[in-house]
Amino acid sequence: MGDFQGVIFDMDGVLVDSEPIFLSAINRLITNEGVDPVSEEENEEYLLGTTVELTWERLREMRQLTAPTKTYIERYDKLVRQVLIEELTPQPGVKRILAECVHRRLPRAVASSSLRSWVHLKLRAIKLSDAFDVVLGGDDVRQGKPNPEIYRLAAQCLGLPPQSCIAIEDSPVGIAAAVGSGAYTIAVRTHFTRNLDISQAHLVLDSLEEFDLRLLANG
Repeated sequence: MGDFQGVIFDMDGVLVDSEPIFLSAINRLITNEGVDPVSEEENEEYLLGTTVELTWERLREMRQLTAPTKTYIERYDKLVRQVLIEELTPQPGVKRILAECVHRRLPRAVASSSLRSWVHLKLRAIKLSDAFDVVLGGDDVRQGKPNPEIYRLAAQCLGLPPQSCIAIEDSPVGIAAAVGSGAYTIAVRTHFTRNLDISQAHLVLDSLEEFDLRLLANG
């Protein structure tokens, strides 16, 4: 234990419980067009962990939506930004891990499928804007998760090989990206991923409150 020199966090489901907000916003927009809302099961199977572009491309196919993908993204962006500022709080255990990383002088990164501007908005909402050395969004890479590009880039920006980093994820798509990069991958169970196979991770926790600080190097 004590070998890992950096920590890379996914955003949604890991740092914050934002998935209910996203699903609610999606359903507000699409039901206005007279189509059925997306169920939790559909959200789990088709949307979790994907980029906003892929989410709306899939939704257009699933619900035969008629406007261009760009139109839905613009509407969604405006709605989500309003709600995120009002409702977000850090997930249990997050501040404890970050405080220990700061104490041990270990670098921290965020590697999210969300737009980078959204990631910064969420970090400001939970007052953790200054807690990370590197913040990456889905628009910082050519290929989104499950491709490992974003985790490789995050490790590179931290000045570390991926094998020296812990990656914390919650969805199968994100776990595949993190494991594929070579990072030691911890999966956190959430309400939205409770029925999904997250066993590809090296370690599965029910909450980040269970995170073993002995995994971290002494700096």
